[in-house]
Amino acid sequence: MTSLAPLEDTRARTSKVVAASLIIPGLGHILCERRGWALFWFVFCQGLLFGGFALAGNTQLDFGRWLGFGGGQWIFVSLPEIGNIGGLQMAARMYHSVESGGINPSQLPWRHLGYLLSAASGVFSCFAAAHAASAQLERDEPLNSSRITPGNAALAALIFPGLGHWLIGRRFKALLMGGTVISLFFIGMLLGDFCDLERIRHPYYWGGQMAGGPLVWLSSLAVAPRRFQEVMPFQDAGLLFTTTAGMFQAILALDVFHRSQTDWLEEARK
Repeated sequence: MTSLAPLEDTRARTSKVVAASLIIPGLGHILCERRGWALFWFVFCQGLLFGGFALAGNTQLDFGRWLGFGGGQWIFVSLPEIGNIGGLQMAARMYHSVESGGINPSQLPWRHLGYLLSAASGVFSCFAAAHAASAQLERDEPLNSSRITPGNAALAALIFPGLGHWLIGRRFKALLMGGTVISLFFIGMLLGDFCDLERIRHPYYWGGQMAGGPLVWLSSLAVAPRRFQEVMPFQDAGLLFTTTAGMFQAILALDVFHRSQTDWLEEARK
């Protein structure tokens, strides 16, 4: 059976909604007339970003770079904060890292928490776009049912691996795929002696790891005092496993959004 797809007009409107949401979280919700959600996503994502910058002394800027041509600085890129494109560009132009002022980042007691908050802002901003796309689908093809929306299913997948698939009735896939993500993550942590989640030492790995959502963020807080003391025999494998778990979590969210959207359309068009 061919998977159902939204109507052509709906796809066009959804593309605009998603693009707007990626620039500024909440802007896409305004386009589909969900002003309450627009305010929530804007305040939530920008609060995480700027709160994180304040706690970390703006040292997030040390892990990114400006892109442009002709000597111009067009866009600042830092993973995973780049998910909140508009907010990151504003922060990059407003602030300077405390390192530039001669302050050692180790003097910032809440630096690690600040990194996690700004990372969460970038990740949640991407899910705000998925939520806005779902709101557009609900508006164009309404369904009087208690069925979970694609946007909420994707958010559930972020909150805990496999939860989104469980809520839409794909129980086997929830256990299989969710269990795979959790296993990859904790095997990687074991291989790295629970020192994998360190932005300063492994910034690119860290950017991928943060896509794992609250499971990774809370684990990162729990193991924050641990640091690599020496090169370990399975250190690289541990980093690879934990980063793969984070990226696979993002794939899980995309898959559950698609599955939930198909279920929604099938029921709406009966």
